[in-house]
Amino acid sequence: MALVTGGAGGVGSAVVDLLARRGAVVYLNCFHSFQRGKEIVGRLTAEGLDVRLARGSVAKDEHVGRIVDEIGAAEGRLDILVNNAALGIFGTAAGISEEDFDRALTMNVKAPLRCVQRARSLLAASGRASVVNVSSVGARSVMRDYLAIGVTKAALEAMTRYLAVELGPAGIRVNTASGGLLDTAGGRMFPDFPEFASAMRSRTPLGGRLGKADELAELIAFLASPRSRWITGQTISADGGADLVCGPLPGQGTETWATPQSPPLPMEPSEVEASTEDPVVVVGMGMAVPGASSPDEFWDVLVEGPKLFTEATPDRWVTAAFSPDREDVPDKGKQPVSGLITGFRPHPRLAAEAPDDTATDYSVLWLRHSLYQALEHTSIGPSDSVAFCVGLTADGSQHLSETQVVSAVREALGGPHAKGLTAEEKGRVERSVLDRFRRGGGEAGRSLPHSIAKEAIEGILPGDSAVHVVDTACSSSLYALDRAIRELTSGRCDVAVCGGSAVMQVTNMVAFSKMGGLSPTGEVRSLDEKANGVLFSDGAGLVVLKKLSRALADGDTVLGVVRGVGLSADGKGKAINAPATTGQVMAARRALAKAGARPGEVDVVIAHATGTPAGDTAELLGLAEVYAADRPVTVVSNKSVIGHTGWPAGVVSLIHLLLCLRHDRIPPQHRFERLPARVSERTSMIEVPRQIADWRPRPGDRARTGAVAAFGFGGTNATAVVSEYLPARWRPRATAPEPARAEPLVVIGWSACEPADGETSFGSVYPVHPIAGVALPPPMMRRIDRAQLLALECMSRLPEPVRELCARHSDHTGVVFGVMGQTSAMHGAQLRVHFDDIRAAVGEEASPAVADFLDKMWSEVDRTWPAISADTQPGVMPNVIASRIANQFDLRGLNLVVDAGEASLLRSFETAARFLEVGDLELALVGGVSANPHPAWIRSLRNRSSEQTDEAEGAYLFAVTSSQKAREWSLPALAHIEP
Repeated sequence: MALVTGGAGGVGSAVVDLLARRGAVVYLNCFHSFQRGKEIVGRLTAEGLDVRLARGSVAKDEHVGRIVDEIGAAEGRLDILVNNAALGIFGTAAGISEEDFDRALTMNVKAPLRCVQRARSLLAASGRASVVNVSSVGARSVMRDYLAIGVTKAALEAMTRYLAVELGPAGIRVNTASGGLLDTAGGRMFPDFPEFASAMRSRTPLGGRLGKADELAELIAFLASPRSRWITGQTISADGGADLVCGPLPGQGTETWATPQSPPLPMEPSEVEASTEDPVVVVGMGMAVPGASSPDEFWDVLVEGPKLFTEATPDRWVTAAFSPDREDVPDKGKQPVSGLITGFRPHPRLAAEAPDDTATDYSVLWLRHSLYQALEHTSIGPSDSVAFCVGLTADGSQHLSETQVVSAVREALGGPHAKGLTAEEKGRVERSVLDRFRRGGGEAGRSLPHSIAKEAIEGILPGDSAVHVVDTACSSSLYALDRAIRELTSGRCDVAVCGGSAVMQVTNMVAFSKMGGLSPTGEVRSLDEKANGVLFSDGAGLVVLKKLSRALADGDTVLGVVRGVGLSADGKGKAINAPATTGQVMAARRALAKAGARPGEVDVVIAHATGTPAGDTAELLGLAEVYAADRPVTVVSNKSVIGHTGWPAGVVSLIHLLLCLRHDRIPPQHRFERLPARVSERTSMIEVPRQIADWRPRPGDRARTGAVAAFGFGGTNATAVVSEYLPARWRPRATAPEPARAEPLVVIGWSACEPADGETSFGSVYPVHPIAGVALPPPMMRRIDRAQLLALECMSRLPEPVRELCARHSDHTGVVFGVMGQTSAMHGAQLRVHFDDIRAAVGEEASPAVADFLDKMWSEVDRTWPAISADTQPGVMPNVIASRIANQFDLRGLNLVVDAGEASLLRSFETAARFLEVGDLELALVGGVSANPHPAWIRSLRNRSSEQTDEAEGAYLFAVTSSQKAREWSLPALAHIEP
């Protein structure tokens, strides 16, 4: 009978696995890593092993008492106690607070003692019990930044000796297992890990490598077993001889290093801490959301919490046409209210342009407005290079949606369905539809994402500004923030502007309604026990970024320091649209690692918190796992007030956080009563303020720090860690840009999926068929877009060695797909949703010939595209093209879509290179797809040129990695990609 504390971590899980396979009944203790602990127990139990979950914090006496009592009632004895849970706090004597040291002492010394004291009678009942404490060589050697851990681990080893003497007469042995640096997620948490790991390898005589979790687990199992029955009070090391100091540590003089074995909340591997010498800072911000046309107005909205959800005015759409009283009406949904931008007050410079909102996409207007605002108090020099990084989707444009409806009617009027119509009747139908869809008479190409981005900055930013459009659904603007930071730190630009925009349009409203995720009460109760659904909104927001040295030289006001952004994909989960705590936790930990920050530094989290019960609960449990260790963290969301703005949601929350820093306060969570029961039962460390709360500056150099979270459909997760700017903490000196990769990237495999020989299209209805390795039921495959199926087909056709690499390196394999505009499925969904509106526009008194024309047109629409269902929304979204691969093949690096028009595939290669060149990804799957063959779509895009009237369909996928990795994996380079 064994109890392993901290059993869900790297070393702990290895010990649990080993003891269980050797016949022990193992109680796996964990607290913040509860979800991971459940997964381990489930996996081992499925193999027939006896592993049981014992949730509780060993830092709390009542938790330990409950766990021991449960084991006593069930087993009557305890043969093995492994004290593995620990807390890692890095820093020097000058930088560690008394509070931090107390926390390390509580977890690393007092908690193991408490476990022994509470379990003493059960250990004595065994007659041959063994206690194994887990330490590290840093307890006996002086290591850089290791004071708190080293001192408390040394105390643990001393305590081992005292306990061995005291408990020996009862037949209880007590020993310590000590390890060196391990090549695990926990080991990589050590500051300057790459340099440190290299030095440790050079001084390890046995193999010249780092240790592995299972090697330390073997030592622990030996000390726990009767084979060590004559050993007690000892500390035994498994470090390959590293503590023999057979080699020097470069650049450290006589100083030596070590690493903790079980740090709290270990970070993901292969992350490098961001330099704080010249960090990226925010120097400007602008926005437009429901109820607010500026950040200052947004602050008032956050504080006051007005009710902003309204029914659309007739100039947007006729709500009654799409939201009937019954919910079972085909192609109709029930969302009578939304968060719409009404009473918009444009920036004076935008107002002076006198834009025509009928001809100009709303996103262009709101982004230009936001950009003028954001640049008011900062400057861009005449020779500055600028990057504009923005999250957009072709589905977030009411102008494009209406243009597609008009184009479809025009296409039908020129086809066989209109043979019975006179020229006068055709003209009347077209005029009636244009009168109803007044935004549909312009050029569709102007409302494509890359065109919106270029038009939004025209005449404001330099003409040669680099434009990067990303689409990861609701995390898009944080992915854009990440891209902007990469452009700045690499020296590719001097100033970066980033954010996002989205416009409510009816088709999305109906599709989300069919999923059952919309609030039926017309309010959003984010984070609350009574949360019952989301409401979507218009919105746009931008922030301006510079390196700190440049911002200070320009005299800018620094609004906040962006210390790190973490990205991840959910991988395989319950469904493509089901939130996964594990993926969200991974993104948060990657952000903390990039920031070089501890979870306990984060005071407040601006959560995604859309107001859906499942989504909010999953997110709160993840936040508890990452941040809420032994100090409370404040969690809030702005969606209870302004709704879910979608693509700009992340930057809206970033502005929310920056405003909290500016005002030294945190606005209340409106329409909140209490946390969901599943959350409050598991943690007491999450606080949701019901009244405005103070957040005043701290004494000294401890910067107030917050995190911003955004998660998108398809499992695209992002977290940003942001701190206040303290001049005493950040004394920047301009640094050279991060060096580009020394070797070119290479293609190590590729695949394609094209129509049959001689054909340019798969047909108006895609021929659904089984795809190797893809577990999607045929009915669902018929309801999702062909581009998603083509992407999956390409993945299944990649060479087997490449797919094996994807599986083996799933945490660091990403998917980047190039697309252009709307999917075929969205084109059809728009026609289904709007067809009754088309009939109403033509009028009930239409001639028999016109009525026959509409009936024939509807028959074709109905035959080509299935009715809208719960599968429609994820099935039509462009970003889910990449997400399907990540979801079906369990890839967790990241996934995103790039929309750069006809240059999308080339820009996808460029985007993937940004992640590969700094080691965030080890392998990137780069794809491109063209899969909307419908004439109305094609002709609407060819307004600028009549030379081409059709497009070929096809999808292509390339596996890209570094030359070094290709050599390590013994795969030939099929092509080199120049920087």
